[in-house]
Amino acid sequence: MMSEETVVTAAGPASLRRTNRKTLGISVLPNGSIELAAPNRARIEDVLAKVAKRAPWIGRQRRAFADMNAGRVPRRYVSGATHRFLGRQYRLRVKRGKAAGAKLSGAFFHIVTRDGTEAEIEEALTAWMRERARHHFSRRVEAWSEWCRRHRLEIPRIYLRAMSKRWGSATRDGRIWLNPELIRAPSICIDYVVAHEVCHLKYPAHSPEFYRQLGQMFPNWREVKKRLERSEL
Repeated sequence: MMSEETVVTAAGPASLRRTNRKTLGISVLPNGSIELAAPNRARIEDVLAKVAKRAPWIGRQRRAFADMNAGRVPRRYVSGATHRFLGRQYRLRVKRGKAAGAKLSGAFFHIVTRDGTEAEIEEALTAWMRERARHHFSRRVEAWSEWCRRHRLEIPRIYLRAMSKRWGSATRDGRIWLNPELIRAPSICIDYVVAHEVCHLKYPAHSPEFYRQLGQMFPNWREVKKRLERSEL
């Protein structure tokens, strides 16, 4: 995996990765943080100068994400609270019992816990979500196995990893990590993230070649990416 370092830019701290791409890539994440992907030989002075020129754009992106996040209500783990699964919204129905667990039926998540505390409810629902994530993600990644064979790439293997800033990551040896929280997003958004990470098996950096390949694999990726960024999960 590529190493990262933190640099101080005109727009604030940023995570910098060195890659084999030819131009500087600047990404503003939904939490307002900045990620930079710079050519291996680029001078840090040149990187910082380019970020400074893009500072107004970075500011606009941050404001847009801030406006989008302002109306989001923190998750609650009590009867009547709503949670999303594959983009659809369901309500919690909680009862006490010895056999703790969760299941989805109709428009409700039915949660059983011993004491009915929010921590117990969260644990039960999170375990259910994680198991479904493993199943759904594995199925979608497996669909790209033949594509990987044709391109002489390693057959992808799926792993789950909680990530605060990313939906996924991949390495050339075929390992793909996906954020289990992605299971809350619409199916098409999951398909986009999977295609994005499979594409990284061939092109590790966000290079022009990467985006050309992604466009062939997932033609409407830009629209779906925006939908994912705006989704209330």
